[in-house]
Amino acid sequence: MSATRRFGSLIAFVLLSSGILSYEQSPRFAKPDSKPTESEHIKGPNGLDSWTLNWPLFDSNDADNPLPFVLVISQNGRALQRITGHPFIWKWMFWDGGHQVAYETGPLHFSMACVLMDIGNGRQVDTIDCWQELPTNAPEWAKALEKQR
Repeated sequence: MSATRRFGSLIAFVLLSSGILSYEQSPRFAKPDSKPTESEHIKGPNGLDSWTLNWPLFDSNDADNPLPFVLVISQNGRALQRITGHPFIWKWMFWDGGHQVAYETGPLHFSMACVLMDIGNGRQVDTIDCWQELPTNAPEWAKALEKQR
């Protein structure tokens, strides 16, 4: 193997390794070096499963009340999407027969967005401000999400 090819392989390995490590790091507002706990798993159609990964806040001494920073969507045991909240994921539900997920994300106070995401490609389909009462012409997915737990 030529030196150029070995060097390229080494660079690819380093980049891949650092990407894997950063994927497992704690979210920005989570207590450093803390480990996440999983929420209750919610089953969806077609073998879908979802749960949040919860960490304690960085400035909190209350490790017994971690907050939901990440939503994980899997199908038949294989992770499909890992959605990072802004900063938290408060509630979620499957929509459109499991092709989409609707979730509510926002901080502890004064703001909230409802997001509809395509599970297959990870793209946001729609976003609506849901901090205030939804307007009467709000999309059906947002109205259904607001009725959740």
